[in-house]
Amino acid sequence: MLDRSSELVADLQVPEKGWIATMRLALGMSAEQVAVRKGVSRNAVYQAERSEKEGSISLKQMENLASAMGGRFVYAIVPSAPIDQLKYHQAIQRAREMSTHTNGFANWSKEDQQDWIDDVAAQQLHDMPPDFWDNS
Repeated sequence: MLDRSSELVADLQVPEKGWIATMRLALGMSAEQVAVRKGVSRNAVYQAERSEKEGSISLKQMENLASAMGGRFVYAIVPSAPIDQLKYHQAIQRAREMSTHTNGFANWSKEDQQDWIDDVAAQQLHDMPPDFWDNS
């Protein structure tokens, strides 16, 4: 589900004026009309638009304003890469860190080093130890 949602919003960008103002203007609604539907003052709508642009608006406010304009507010955390890729990258990073504590590792052939890192990373992915996401 996370990977699919990431693909769906890959090209999605926040409009320059923010979602509230963009939706309101696209509908041809005045701030006063949105305010009446939401049961607040016109200034509260303008303040919400400013707060959204500043990143300080609450999720509840976004939900209420979207509803007042006949829309639906969608909130999501979307991975920057497929989940398996994020986990694999962490496993490789952990394996490389572990290699620095392995006696003689630096003297191994590049091929043996890579095989060891690949094996340890695979084991990390399989076991998913409790400290898997800890910073090293």
